[in-house]
Parts: sequence; C-alpha cells; structure tokens
Amino acid sequence: MTSTQERKIRQTGCDARFDNLTRQLYATDASIYQIEPIGVAFPKSTQQASAVIRAAADAGVSVTPRGAGTSLVGNAIGEGLIVDFSRYNRQITDLDLEKCSVRVGAGVVLDQLNDFLRPHGLCFGPDVATSSRATLGGMIANNSSGARCPIYGTTADHVISLEIVMADGRTEKIGPTHESLRVERAKIENLIRAASAEMAERWPPGLIKRWPGYGIERFLRAPNDLTNILAGSEGTLAAIFSAELKISPLPCEKGLGLIFFASVGEAMQATVELLDLKPAAIEHIDRPLLDQTKGQLHFQSARDLLELDTKPCESILIVEFYHDVTERLSILQSRKMGLRTKILTDPVQMDLVWSVRKSGLSLLTGCVGPAKPLAF
Repeated sequence: MTSTQERKIRQTGCDARFDNLTRQLYATDASIYQIEPIGVAFPKSTQQASAVIRAAADAGVSVTPRGAGTSLVGNAIGEGLIVDFSRYNRQITDLDLEKCSVRVGAGVVLDQLNDFLRPHGLCFGPDVATSSRATLGGMIANNSSGARCPIYGTTADHVISLEIVMADGRTEKIGPTHESLRVERAKIENLIRAASAEMAERWPPGLIKRWPGYGIERFLRAPNDLTNILAGSEGTLAAIFSAELKISPLPCEKGLGLIFFASVGEAMQATVELLDLKPAAIEHIDRPLLDQTKGQLHFQSARDLLELDTKPCESILIVEFYHDVTERLSILQSRKMGLRTKILTDPVQMDLVWSVRKSGLSLLTGCVGPAKPLAF
C-alpha cells in the first residue's frame, strides 16, 4: 500500500489500522483461506463508513465488509481494505411491540438481540449455530437460516429495510417503502425477467434454503424491494450498516424427540419419513462430533443425558416441535425408528442437547492430531 493511499483513508477520521498484527488478525475467517489485507477500518457511524469506503475507492483499493468472520467460505477476507462493522455498530433501537419490529446495528450479535427481546416474549427467528458470535449484518449478507428454517425461513424473510453504503460512498435506505436506487432497481428487474423461465426450472417451488448467488427469485416476486437482492449478496453490492427487522413471538411450548441410529444413512432416510409431522427443526449429529465431547467436563451432562457411554450410536436426529407437542412426540415415539428414542420436554435438558449441536464447528476443528476437518 502506498503512503498516498494510506493518507487518504486516514484523513476520513475513521479508525483505521495498517500495522502487521491487525492485518494478520484479519487475514483469516472461519474458512480454510488466508488473505492478508492492506488495512482494517472500524467505522462508528454511517458518515465514517461512507467516507472510508469512498476514500478507498478514490485510492483504487478494494473493500471487503466484515462482521464476526464466521464465514466458512472466505467471504470476510480480502486483499484490500477490510471494513469491520462489528466493533462499534452494536446498538438496538426502535423496538415496536405492536409492529413486531426492531432496528439493529450491523454489529449486533444474534444472542445479544435475543437476550434483549426475550423479556418481551419475542425473538429473531433464524438461529444459526454460531449465534454467540454471528452478527446481524453478516447474517443478512449471507441470508443465514439455521435449524428452524421450516418455521422461520431465512434471514431475508425478516428484513424490513436496510441502511447501506454503496461502493462509491453513497448511503441509501432500501426496502418496499423506499424509493431509492430507482435506476438500479429497473436494471435488475429487466435482467431478472429476461431469465425468469430458466429460474423457474432451476428453482422449483418449495425450496426452503437456496444458498448460491443473489436472491433474484425473491426479487422477482417483490421487485420494489431491493433488500431481497442485498440479502445473500455477501458484501459484493453494498455494505450493510443497520437494519430494521421483523421479530417473532416465542413459542408457547417446545419438545424434542431424539432418535438414535446405527448409521448416518438410516438417519437421512428417517428425516424424509418425519416431514409429515411438520417439525420446527430436524438436525443431525454423528459420532465424529459426539466423540469430540469425550472427557470434556462442559459436555459431560449432555453425554449422560444422551447415554452415549452406555448406549453408543453412530448418528442422532434432533427433532423439535413447537405446537401440539405431546401428540406429535407420541406419534414419533410410536414409529419405533432407529435403535432407540428419547423424549425431552424439560427446557434445561433440551438446551443441553442444542449446546452440543451449536458447538459442532468448534468441537470438530479442535480435534487432536494432524488430521483436521475442513469447513466448507
């Protein structure tokens, strides 16, 4: 990086670091990739974010927006300027209990938001396994979903409006009630409508998750709402500074059905056979993950609950229900799937099971020895 480029970025007043330690810290995320950036900026306001992104553009430096860095595919790293929106943008404001909405800064962590909403009997529906560190800005940029997507869908389904910073430093508010970026909207709509037949063929109705590319099929259904394009764009179109989100009531009741299997294949087949019960979630954990909990005091209570030491298995399905819990758990148990089943309705016990699932990435990447699993 030239001294001229660095000077232009520093002149914005935004906290920017170019030292070796900071560059090394931001050269990685949760993926297998490593790219050292030229520097890292930490904006405190939309004005600072706008100024530093515009300065980077004027200096010919690429920009990569970043949240918590929990990406498994390297979308939080880059060779230019990293703009970290997680350090300062953690405000939760404008809670509207009647409208069931709230505004969050891009750096608000999911667990932080749900802790704020819980006393009001509310939650943010999508629940990624990295909820203790994943930021809402990152969740929107990746259109994250989580275990309970059959109930809540993906993050894009809960976005009302976004405050964004464009590549040239412009700040805009987008959403169905905003008239901003009309030219861009018209261009996108024309491109998408020209490919609508191919889209219908490639994405049949009924898909809950659709990972790759931009949310063009959502935009086709609601062409006045650019949040459908931004959600899932992974920071390639604009940086997200804040968002107005829909929030949901907490479920009145919950129950878990645990089914233990002798093979992963049997568990996958059982997943299909359980769909008629309309579970809120079906999650899978297998022996390599469970073996990582051996000898760890933090997970011993969960191991005892699952009886893993006395009744080992290769695979477990975690099947969660929200409504008509007693009836649906009874039906699940009567089907006598797998080696055995276990029914849980106690909140503490259910949290123990989910804690194992949520720790999956950390458990697997922390395995001892030269052989390591690859996140992808």
